Amino acid sequence: MNRIEALKAEKDGLDVLDDLVRFAREGWKTIADDDKERLKWAGVFHRRPTPGHFMMRVRMPNGIVTAAQVRLLGEITKESGRNVADVTTRQQVQLRWLGIEGVPEVIARLEAAGLTTLQTGMDNIRGIIGCPATGLTPKELSTRRRSRASSSGSSSGTRRSPTCRASST
Repeated sequence: MNRIEALKAEKDGLDVLDDLVRFAREGWKTIADDDKERLKWAGVFHRRPTPGHFMMRVRMPNGIVTAAQVRLLGEITKESGRNVADVTTRQQVQLRWLGIEGVPEVIARLEAAGLTTLQTGMDNIRGIIGCPATGLTPKELSTRRRSRASSSGSSSGTRRSPTCRASST
């Protein structure tokens, strides 16, 4: 059994959501290496080249995002102090330079806007990509609904921890 399979056998990857507020309170140095791996199931990635900072990957099925969601992503990016985000080839956005102390609040804000970071890493279904303009012409097959259903179905069996919605302060 490889290391990741052993981690999954020991504790479900999404169970780390229960620990996020504690991690935020106690600081990134207290997070065990195994839990840093598990955080990837929640879409939170510790970056060795940037000690103390995390990257969060935000799922956007078919590359479709509302103006309000883009504004929120911009606000979160500005608040990180670096004004840098990445748009990936899988039509997701990566928020960088986040401190663990702010991650629970960022997750709550994203969820309130209809966005999620859940299962954007590790061995999960990755973002379903397509054309955001799909279905604009009457005879075109729209992939919008199917993409959204497939994407939400990949995390539909997961639970959301109420502690993730709580403020980290």
